[in-house]
Amino acid sequence: MSGAALRELMRATLARGKPFRFCARGDSMSPFIHDGDVLTVAPAAAPRRGDVVAFLDPRNGRLTVHRIVAAAHGGFLIKGDSLRAPDGVMPREALWGSVVRVERDGRAVRFGLGIERAAIAYLSKRDLLRRVTSAFPPRERE
Repeated sequence: MSGAALRELMRATLARGKPFRFCARGDSMSPFIHDGDVLTVAPAAAPRRGDVVAFLDPRNGRLTVHRIVAAAHGGFLIKGDSLRAPDGVMPREALWGSVVRVERDGRAVRFGLGIERAAIAYLSKRDLLRRVTSAFPPRERE
């Protein structure tokens, strides 16, 4: 499915109040979301710091899934967990939905979406998360 078709299908599904599942591409949310993970996005009710949200990036028109690292005047500061710089401030209306489930190899992955999300947002905003997680190499898949 093309990027444009995926965007339209997600937008229409979320607009009907239904969750949308798709396969993540890229590593901007590593180590919590990997390339190939299956994400479930639900309509965003009341986004808050630490939530992982889907939005249309106005810089490139791509569907993007990144974390809210802070509330900002007029919206939310958004950033990929493994990126140095934030995407910028997105208004509430630009957020399509929140990631409510991550699946890897058929099993749910919870870390990064639970109570720890505010701490992750704090570290990510200050570009400390990359440094902390790079000290721990990824575990080999069994």
